[in-house]
Amino acid sequence: MRPISDEKRELIIDAKQRGEKEEIIAAWLKISKRSVGTIWKLFRDTGGFQPAKYTGRKSRLSDEKIDRICSAINENPDATLNELIEQLSLPIKKSQLSKLLAKLGFSYKKRLSTRKNSSGATSSKNAPSGRGNKKH
Repeated sequence: MRPISDEKRELIIDAKQRGEKEEIIAAWLKISKRSVGTIWKLFRDTGGFQPAKYTGRKSRLSDEKIDRICSAINENPDATLNELIEQLSLPIKKSQLSKLLAKLGFSYKKRLSTRKNSSGATSSKNAPSGRGNKKH
């Protein structure tokens, strides 16, 4: 669900101040009655219509630790997630590290049976895959 634009929020406030019913406003703007009520309540309580910024949970990894993770991968591109967690004493689970590495643009080998990578760091997600370049 996409956030409601500031323009629509202003229209909701104006309409409610004129005495329009929430059902009418919702149908007119093609949004839910609940959204109209929520925005109106926010305006009554705070005098504004902007929702509070969601900051989310604070990361358990500092920028310094993330830099250390990237350095460790560049030094040993074949390291497993478990090896990285153990080597760097990371306070996170394997799945969390996997998500972080994907967010940072690192990819992973899919087959365990392949030889160790002697050519360097793991490729970025944006790098060409090499597929489709072979001639038959």
